[in-house]
Amino acid sequence: MTKNKFTNKTNLELPVWLESAPYVPTFRVLDTLYKYGRYALQTKVITVADLVKFHGHLCGGLMEATVALKAAFDLLFPDGIIDRTDLAIVSNNSTCGGDVAAYLTGARTRFGSHIIDTTLDGGEFIVHKVSSGETVHVQIKPEMYPSEVKAQMHKLLSGEYMPQDIDRFGEVQWSYAKRLVQKPASESFSIQFLNDFELPEPTCDDLGKRSDNDYKNAP
Repeated sequence: MTKNKFTNKTNLELPVWLESAPYVPTFRVLDTLYKYGRYALQTKVITVADLVKFHGHLCGGLMEATVALKAAFDLLFPDGIIDRTDLAIVSNNSTCGGDVAAYLTGARTRFGSHIIDTTLDGGEFIVHKVSSGETVHVQIKPEMYPSEVKAQMHKLLSGEYMPQDIDRFGEVQWSYAKRLVQKPASESFSIQFLNDFELPEPTCDDLGKRSDNDYKNAP
């Protein structure tokens, strides 16, 4: 596995190329000020390093989901400010993609705003803006996904692998992640608006309605 790493200011080991890659996404998000509060007066910036701290590691799947949602948000929030009080999302049950979906949108499975659909691919998401009904479907372009990533993954999951196969899988994952941030998100993903979209039924038992954002527009 590659040893070319650096320790950045957040005490995270990340690859050197992440500092200089031209299209590493960052996200400016808007939330409420506190529970039962109005909109915050300031936005927050979420970086790939933040997502790695939440998820646990950098990999092709994390970067794939991050770039996919960058493409979706560019259409839904052209002013560049992502309202995390106003989003729902449908994703695959991928550990990496699901974590990125929850973190960046603020959607929750327990409140029915993060729907799991196992028929979706790992790099495929449906992002829904609740207030306007605008919905975007985003999916990795087939030519962007390296066949060796899938081949190595299947080898590991088969149980018939050598230790070096684990190292090789890490290498091809990082290579894929690096490739994704060499061009604008819209060039790696197909994106389209969905008309008259309705959220599927929640995949989690009804655990109550989310209410902490109900006062965001209060006088």
